[in-house]
Amino acid sequence: MTKSSPIENYIAYQKSTDKSPSTLASYRSDLIQFSIWFHSVNGAKMTLFNITPTDTRQYKQYLIASGLRPQTINRRLLSLKYFLKWSWDTKKVKYTFPLPKTVKQTQAIPKWLSRTEQNQVFRHIERYGKPRDIAIVRVLMNTGLRVSELCNLKWMHVIMTDRKGKLLVNAGKGRKYREVPLNKDARQAFLDLDYQTHAGSDAFIFSGQRGVLTPRGVQLMLKRLNIPGEPLSPHQLRHTFCKNLVDAGISLEKVASLAGHERLDTTKLYCHPSFADLSEAVERIGELD
Repeated sequence: MTKSSPIENYIAYQKSTDKSPSTLASYRSDLIQFSIWFHSVNGAKMTLFNITPTDTRQYKQYLIASGLRPQTINRRLLSLKYFLKWSWDTKKVKYTFPLPKTVKQTQAIPKWLSRTEQNQVFRHIERYGKPRDIAIVRVLMNTGLRVSELCNLKWMHVIMTDRKGKLLVNAGKGRKYREVPLNKDARQAFLDLDYQTHAGSDAFIFSGQRGVLTPRGVQLMLKRLNIPGEPLSPHQLRHTFCKNLVDAGISLEKVASLAGHERLDTTKLYCHPSFADLSEAVERIGELD
């Protein structure tokens, strides 16, 4: 794709609206895939002016026939929808037409850790992990930060007193600012990393051998710890934070605000019972000890 291509012009527009790098990369990848498909089917380069309703319908059928997951199909269709809507809204193309609907999908339930599993994780990292590793797990599980948000934390973003604390998160999804209260466990994690010495500093909190810790670095750290059970991901710790709040009776609006969810539908997923929840439920009605 050249810099003057409609796709790059659209990406430049989305970048001006403070979309995250990962979202921009997703849009670009999806639209390039559509462009490649368009050329292979029509024998012509895709432009804003030669996309027709037939193309969008055929593209949807192509995606379905390719055996892709419904989530992937819908993401690509939505990327195309936003791209075309931008072309119509900005008057680059006057001809509008209905777009194909997304396919039906059952939304996957997030994977979180049960209380027993949480205790097992902490026991393991307390035995085999470094102070930094222990702090990372404690912060993720007690704040619900995305791993990218964790890696972007600087000491100046942590404000604590003896009994209270908060994180200033200004590099979240969509570059939206939010404040996350720190409970005692999270505050202790920062104290263990010598908060008193670094408070207010412009330095990044978490670093590795090659500099500032990256999301990939956090994933590798968890893998190297060789925690028993299924492989543990940073996002699973975020899910656990949300599930713990829901189980504690915290309202969905508060959970959504703490987690930085844009839609309440995302937060509602944590109301769904896991298999462990269902197992505990049926055990309660048994009569045998």
